[in-house]
Amino acid sequence: MKKILILVFVALLMVACSNDSSETTQSPAPASKPAENTVQRATDAVQQAADQVVEKGQELKDEAAQYVDKASDTVTAKAEELQAGAEKLVQQGSDRLAALAPAAATFDKGSSIYQQSCRSCHDSGIMGAPRLGDERYSADLDVLVENSIKGIGRMPARGGNRNLSDDDVRAAVEYMVEESK
Repeated sequence: MKKILILVFVALLMVACSNDSSETTQSPAPASKPAENTVQRATDAVQQAADQVVEKGQELKDEAAQYVDKASDTVTAKAEELQAGAEKLVQQGSDRLAALAPAAATFDKGSSIYQQSCRSCHDSGIMGAPRLGDERYSADLDVLVENSIKGIGRMPARGGNRNLSDDDVRAAVEYMVEESK
């Protein structure tokens, strides 16, 4: 931009000089003094305009550098904020997954025990056994587990499988309660 303005002013100066030189050849010698003044004024105007362009260019450059620095700081801060948020979400997801893993394992274990030891009575409702989905499964879980361990009504202790541990019985009852929701 600066170079273009300088070239324009130099071209104007050359045109002014050529007009002045043609006038001086036609005019007597004293007329060359005003031509020199015109050339000097044009040169001074070009120099002043060039200085202003350079000054304004420097101001714009400094202002742009400030904007770039501010934007860079903002982007860096946002990137750090997003990184921290992402790390927090990953940690929360890991924590939730870790919390679900035992529950999923218990559910799978309960399902397996149900299939092996409980299904024959509780699928059909034989001898008054509550079927999956029966509202009797909405009772207190600890009471259901205790009844299943000790036996209740026609149901034998541990569903007739004395090899089941208390945890095994609890897993089967939890599975049956969950499937009845």
